[in-house]
Amino acid sequence: MKHVLGCIRRADERFNMIRDGDKVCVGVSGGKDSLLLMYGLKLYQRFSKKRYDLCAVMLDLGLNGESFDPVQEYADSIEVPLDIIKTDIGEVVFNIRKESHPCALCSKLRRGALNDAAVQRGANLVALGHNRDDVIETFFLSLLYESRLNTFGPVTYLGRKDVTVIRPMIFLPEKYALGVARKLELPIRKPNCEAAGNTKREDMKDIIKYLSKFVPNPEERIMKAIADTHKYGMWDRLRLPPRDLAEGIENFISEDLNND
Repeated sequence: MKHVLGCIRRADERFNMIRDGDKVCVGVSGGKDSLLLMYGLKLYQRFSKKRYDLCAVMLDLGLNGESFDPVQEYADSIEVPLDIIKTDIGEVVFNIRKESHPCALCSKLRRGALNDAAVQRGANLVALGHNRDDVIETFFLSLLYESRLNTFGPVTYLGRKDVTVIRPMIFLPEKYALGVARKLELPIRKPNCEAAGNTKREDMKDIIKYLSKFVPNPEERIMKAIADTHKYGMWDRLRLPPRDLAEGIENFISEDLNND
């Protein structure tokens, strides 16, 4: 758990995530990362010099066979107020819209419901449990499917909701999150979705695993490239000449060659 707290502190201090007087609402899915984040932020309250309040929200998507009692009991045991909110997201995604690729719509609806719930509870920060692997996988998804260099940010302000999304575990490798979660015997809920385990994100995991055959610690290297923004060497950082100037140089060279 010491490593987890170290990663949370590193992210908080580097990106100034939490300030005195903030109220943080943790989005709990029941997976290892969100449960670990809820516990980690509870412990971080004790060690951080910043004073903040903490609560949690879990969305009931309306899928069959879901039980939330173990998560509720765990939240009560660590003294984090947890509200489980009934929604019709599952009905909308699978029965009304009948999405063949449901993840994008489901994620959008869940984010909206979570942000609304946080605002209703007086929280100005929404904490999500994305880990280091999530950052890298999102980067590859954007690169390969959207043709752009992009991944989610550590801190994102949502003007319409007047709430800020933070991701305190972005420096924590997934293998550490899984190991600590098992050691703590967190009440991890198995995915209750027909799309679970069969997504493009799983393909990205395979790509990164394949890279490890040729490059030692590819996740660490890729994450360092993403985080160290001062080392970016993309074209917008190369001080290329303005378009008009570049075209003028080309015309001048062309005319000079013709004159010769």
